[in-house]
Amino acid sequence: MTYVYEYTVNGDNVKVEYCFSTVSDEIKVVDMWVNGKFHRTNWMSHEGRALLMARLEHDMTNRMCGTDNYDSEIDLDRDMPGFEGTMDELDHLVNIGAV
Repeated sequence: MTYVYEYTVNGDNVKVEYCFSTVSDEIKVVDMWVNGKFHRTNWMSHEGRALLMARLEHDMTNRMCGTDNYDSEIDLDRDMPGFEGTMDELDHLVNIGAV
């Protein structure tokens, strides 16, 4: 799963698609655009890369901890299974000897 982080710096719109690698245990930049044009992190200064990675680390932490407002296609109330009636059904199965 990848995430998209957007921010503005020096009047430039920066859009970064990133993910967390479980192999290297770090954030990896998948794609990056500045003002709608393709960009690479190795074109950035060392300080610029460090600031970007700090921003992405902060963004991922907020996403995982739910400390910021993020739009998501997941609706936890809608997408979580309901267990209404589960115990009644289990009692019924036990009573008829099915379990």
